[in-house]
Amino acid sequence: MIDIPFRQELMDGKGEPLYIDFREATPDDLDKVLALQAEVMDALPDKDLYAPFTKEESLNQLKNDICYIAECNGEVAGYSVMIPNDPDNPENYGKHFNYDREQLAKTVSMDLTMVAPKYRGRGLQRIFNKLRIGKAIELGATEALTTISPDNPYSYRNFLILNFEIVDERELYGGKRRYILRKEF
Repeated sequence: MIDIPFRQELMDGKGEPLYIDFREATPDDLDKVLALQAEVMDALPDKDLYAPFTKEESLNQLKNDICYIAECNGEVAGYSVMIPNDPDNPENYGKHFNYDREQLAKTVSMDLTMVAPKYRGRGLQRIFNKLRIGKAIELGATEALTTISPDNPYSYRNFLILNFEIVDERELYGGKRRYILRKEF
């Protein structure tokens, strides 16, 4: 388990150190999260790779889910959300598989991760994934589910490295094709 907050030293494209501060995000970070989402969406060549969230949905995540934010010199570098293992949460991805209450209580949903274009390729998504898995285990979960676009090789590779497996493919988020991946721990 990684203690939050913490600072991670990474390298920029010129071999110079970048100091990224990771912490839990709060509702006060809403404007930063929405600005990051707009920046990420603008940079995507294929807008179907990401299913954007409304302001209300993002605020709800910040209030109810486990959210992490990464910053470098006051600039948002990334943001990540995990839906806790709550059997009553309609967003628990285990509901896609008709899990019973007992299994839903052991399943977290690794929802979104966004990384600002200038910080991509520095391992932020992997750090976020490790944070979320550590927190899931701390919460008593035994399984994590996530969704990714089949056309997003970067996210797919980051989850494969952590031994996630594709367990389903279906249309989600208003008709967008998605893999559902699972990791048991």
